[in-house]
Amino acid sequence: SGRSQAKKSNKRAKEAEKKQREHNEKVAKLTNEHNAKLDQADKANYYAMRDYSHETSMKNWKRGKEIQDFKYLNELKQFEKSNAIGNQQLGLNAEGMAVGIESEQNVIQEAFIQNSFQQQQNLSALKQAYFENRLADKEAGIELQGIGERKLLGQQAVQDSVNQLMSQNALQKESAMVESLIAEGQAQLGQAGKSTMKGRQASKAALHRGLMALESELSGKYKQAALQLAELNVESSLATVGVGLNLQRIDNAIENAEAEAMANAEVMAANMASQIRTSQNNLQQMSLERKVADVNTKAGMMLFPEKLSYDPAPTKPPERIFVDRMKAIPGFVPPA
Repeated sequence: SGRSQAKKSNKRAKEAEKKQREHNEKVAKLTNEHNAKLDQADKANYYAMRDYSHETSMKNWKRGKEIQDFKYLNELKQFEKSNAIGNQQLGLNAEGMAVGIESEQNVIQEAFIQNSFQQQQNLSALKQAYFENRLADKEAGIELQGIGERKLLGQQAVQDSVNQLMSQNALQKESAMVESLIAEGQAQLGQAGKSTMKGRQASKAALHRGLMALESELSGKYKQAALQLAELNVESSLATVGVGLNLQRIDNAIENAEAEAMANAEVMAANMASQIRTSQNNLQQMSLERKVADVNTKAGMMLFPEKLSYDPAPTKPPERIFVDRMKAIPGFVPPA
């Protein structure tokens, strides 16, 4: 029975060993089959993900190109718009400069017209002064001539009066002497002796008195004529001095008119020069302002956009190296 029991135990142990070995082989087989599926699935998943990632990268890359092209197109449109606006602004700057230049030209032209008008007025005033003073000078000459003629006529009249007085005085003297001789002759005829002598003496005395009276009267007339001549000379001298003063005033008036005309001409020339300098300064200021405006306009204009190159197309990474899982072998079963 002991041996029998040992056989049974040994038989059971061998059966258990066999079952264990079969189980281990089955587990190893199943494990290897499962690992093979895992390896196959890993490879399939890897290649699927690899292809998917590459396709996604290609789609993103193409979309990025479209976005880049769209942005560049917008930049070109913005550049064209900026250029159009900038060129319009530059045109407006040039137009504003042209308007400013035309305005300054009009100002200068108006100043020239006004200056010419003022010069004409100044020249006309000077010509009028020359005319009036030449006329006054002629009037003064005529007045001097009249003074001289009046003086000569006055002197001639006085001389004629003196000559007439002398003639009358001589006749009166001659008449008195004749009358005295007649009286003396009558005395000689009518009387004799002492009476005759007295009569003659009386006649002589009467003649002497008459002659003295005539001389005295003639002397008074001479004095009166001399006074008249003196008065005439004084009046002529005063009138001549007055005319001389008028001539001096005429000369002074001409000098003043010439000085005033010259001063007016200098003032007009200075005003014209000042207006020209002002216009030149205005033109320089406008030119500077236009340059500044052009610089600011050009600074605000877009530069021509540069097109960037595309990003490199995505490529697939190097393939993964796969290592198959180790084969499972049945576990060790100790012999029974």
